[in-house]
Amino acid sequence: MNNTKEHKKDFKVLVLGAGMSGILAGIKLKEAGIHNFDIIEMADDVGGTWRANTYPGLACDVPAHNYDYSFEHNWNWSGLYATGPELFAYFKFCAEKYGIRPHLQLNTRVDMIARKDGKWVVSTNDGQDRVCDIVINCMGVLCHPQMPNIEGIDSFEGDLFHSARWDHSVPLDNKRIGLIGTGSTAAQIASALAERSKHFSLFQRTAQWVIPAFHYHRSGLSKTLHRKLPKYSAFTGQLQGKLIEMIGKAVSGDSPRTYALIKKLCERHLKTIRDPELRKTMTPNFEVGCRRLIFSDNFYNAIQAPQSEVVTEGIERIEAKGIRTKDGRLHELDVLVMATGFHALSYTYGFDIINEQGVKLSEEWAEGSEALRGCAVSGFPNFFMLIGPRSPIGNFSLTSISESQMNYIMPLIKMLSKGEAKEIDVNAEAQQRYSEWMDQGVEKTVWASGCTSWYLGKNGKPQLYPYTPVSFRSALKKPDMDEFVVS
Repeated sequence: MNNTKEHKKDFKVLVLGAGMSGILAGIKLKEAGIHNFDIIEMADDVGGTWRANTYPGLACDVPAHNYDYSFEHNWNWSGLYATGPELFAYFKFCAEKYGIRPHLQLNTRVDMIARKDGKWVVSTNDGQDRVCDIVINCMGVLCHPQMPNIEGIDSFEGDLFHSARWDHSVPLDNKRIGLIGTGSTAAQIASALAERSKHFSLFQRTAQWVIPAFHYHRSGLSKTLHRKLPKYSAFTGQLQGKLIEMIGKAVSGDSPRTYALIKKLCERHLKTIRDPELRKTMTPNFEVGCRRLIFSDNFYNAIQAPQSEVVTEGIERIEAKGIRTKDGRLHELDVLVMATGFHALSYTYGFDIINEQGVKLSEEWAEGSEALRGCAVSGFPNFFMLIGPRSPIGNFSLTSISESQMNYIMPLIKMLSKGEAKEIDVNAEAQQRYSEWMDQGVEKTVWASGCTSWYLGKNGKPQLYPYTPVSFRSALKKPDMDEFVVS
């Protein structure tokens, strides 16, 4: 590979999404000397998850110094975990510092991507067809909110909205608040709102395992140390990363002792619920870690507040005054929040990707999405992804994953940008071998122990990387060109 060769002047890259991964892609493209790129973003600003979600109590459940970029550590995090507003501000800062703003095309939604005459044509809602050599999909795995299909949802006379579309004009203090869902988002909202409400009703379909977060606020001295000693921030991030990855190794079956410790922590935390009946209600019927663990110090306290109630009776319908459960009871509410998740793992939600042969990616993924190392799909040349199918989204920091994958695809992008290749496609046999290897690894994980979760793909298989962090990073140090077809 000729590293001194110049990039072609007419070489064009389109990045889809201006969240954490999209900003990273832009930074790495510029770092490589590739400046002819645009980042298409459907919203009015950068930030992705941390722009869209603004609900009370919002925070990341990955320690802050392991969630910022490895090349841009933030010394000013307020605590062990960063709040949503802090993360939004951080990614906006990175977009400004690294000159990403001029490349943004905001309020632009992708309608279709089709390959024609050796180029990708990206059609958007503004009526334009943007032609490019490479597409990098950075839209993430939790992007499009999912509303529940409940009878009468449009008849509610109070305020109703999804947690990812929070209506800040709605007063919450001393109100009767209903919350549907018991995932990480719901736990954070409950912790923030239960004590503010007149009555707080948590509608639970499935109890979840909750592990203590051990959260703490950082002192001024700590911030000063991080500011004056940047290597201290880097070391802190590495240490936090190792702790997170220990949990990942445990639930993926690679560390039985750590798994036993995590299970004990969850069970001990559950015992902080004083009422035996409520404790029974909040006890999951699946193995620890089969669903994503909830990290929270305050959730159990919130649901034990005098004004709180956990409702496990199924929902019959929503009425003008509240929720009618299947036992005939009407739960009167002023505000109803849907913490019902997203169209998870839907990498092409709302649009389709069509290759030169007219094959839709959604058809290729009809039985489950597959991609080589979560980055590229056979039959769709010059199309790359960050945090694509089978990435370790449940056991590593997403920022770390994105950096590893972007570093992995950059040599391929450089080959294309310098004219050393016109098309780079995934070898179909290599992708099949990789998928079979993934399937073998998943069988030993707790994710395959029988619960339902958003980790599962259409084929019912967990869509997570099941091996160690070392093996993941080692495989992504550089692409194995035997796994690709270069023309």
